[in-house]
Amino acid sequence: MEIVLIRHGQPAWMHGEDYTLDPHLTELGQEQAEQSSKSLNKSDFEELWVSDLIRARETLIPFEKNLNFNTAHVFGWLREMQDEKEKALFGKSKEEIEEFFTRRNSRPLDEWVSNYHGEYIIKYRDNIVQNLEKELSSRGINVVDKKIEKVFSIDNSDNRKILIISHAGTMSVLLSYFLDVPLFPWTWRRFLPVHCAHTSLRSAKIEGGYIFRMKKFNDTSFYSKGELLTY
Repeated sequence: MEIVLIRHGQPAWMHGEDYTLDPHLTELGQEQAEQSSKSLNKSDFEELWVSDLIRARETLIPFEKNLNFNTAHVFGWLREMQDEKEKALFGKSKEEIEEFFTRRNSRPLDEWVSNYHGEYIIKYRDNIVQNLEKELSSRGINVVDKKIEKVFSIDNSDNRKILIISHAGTMSVLLSYFLDVPLFPWTWRRFLPVHCAHTSLRSAKIEGGYIFRMKKFNDTSFYSKGELLTY
């Protein structure tokens, strides 16, 4: 089984001088999505999952066209993390936004975990994992052992391939889940995905089931020019 994770194209975070919470793609973001989608094999994927936020759904458009998908599964639980403090940034200036994230990202780990954002991250992760496991279970994919590392049972493991278009925060949760690594509030900064790059996870048979291993991370070899490489 293979799961391909793709972050949306470059978003237009600033509407004029103001920050927006659910932006459209920039023209560059649209080009990223187009080139990313054209680099994939049309016959490879059984399913396409996507976040319901605008930037993810606009990224989806060329993938549906170039991969001949008529229907994608749109899931609200694949949304990007956004706590109440981030929502309060709506309408703020670029300088105020940068100051907010610089200040928050400079805190030590114990403050991250104990403050509101740390608690939010845990709830955010749990919501994604709960919904993810429900969807996987309905497709014959279940966790069968957690004692030492996460081991899965997978029906038809060699044939199934799912493409997921989401966000940096969502991808950090998915990567920590499938690779069985700890999730910290800044995990997304460790696994920092390039816009529309390909990250691939592949199941591997072990005693008692399957684990997932990273086959590819942030592949942008298909980009035709350097300016398409954005975070």
